[in-house]
Amino acid sequence: MDEPDVFEGSMRIAREEYPALDVPRYRDRLERFAAEARRRVTGEGRRAVSQLNEFFFDRLGFRGNSEDYYDPRNSYLNDVIDRRTGIPITLATVYCEIGRRVGLASFGVAFPGHFLVKCLLPRAPVIVDVFNARILTRKGCQALLENLAPGREVRVSDGMLEIASPRQILARMLANLRRVHAMKGEISRAVRWIDLSIELGLGAPADYRERGMLQLQLERFGRAIDDLERYARLVPDAPDLPQLREQIDLVRKLLSQLN
Repeated sequence: MDEPDVFEGSMRIAREEYPALDVPRYRDRLERFAAEARRRVTGEGRRAVSQLNEFFFDRLGFRGNSEDYYDPRNSYLNDVIDRRTGIPITLATVYCEIGRRVGLASFGVAFPGHFLVKCLLPRAPVIVDVFNARILTRKGCQALLENLAPGREVRVSDGMLEIASPRQILARMLANLRRVHAMKGEISRAVRWIDLSIELGLGAPADYRERGMLQLQLERFGRAIDDLERYARLVPDAPDLPQLREQIDLVRKLLSQLN
């Protein structure tokens, strides 16, 4: 299956909130950012990364929204470009779009709990934490991991710093949005993001389980059973299957009483 374009996929997500979104306008803004960046990023290797960082963080003013991390606008790429603020994954998306346009091989990294950027250089890659506007060494990545998982002895592995595929990036964006809305009690909105993930071919079997459980909260019992049974078929050896079967049986009994 072909990999989607991250910018186009991000805009598809944003159109759920902004149906009349002018996508070409935002593509043009990225091109203008890149045109200015090409005049400023004149070095090579780590110097080029430092120059791009200076342009992105200081000149353009992009920053992590630590004041309101769970604002849904942090996940819509148009809002991130307009407001110059976002969460790690959306900031990384804008950074990489500009970086690749100036000839810097920059890619997203699905680091646990905190999306990063990897710039591939001839000697060694450079890791950029776009949310905190800094370059991270391996030791810095370890400190970040320990901060994200206090009390757990986990070492940074090479796998944690692998380049994320476009599908992984878009799936993670959608997962962020559904968590935000579920946390706010906006269950219907959370379900819509799972719908879109499945519609775009990004869904995993666990999405059906999660959507089924959310459908139960909305008292959409028929849809809930469909999703939970599909999950059971897709993951027949899932460790939670016995409890899930009990849940399905209870809902069926409830439906029979309602009828």
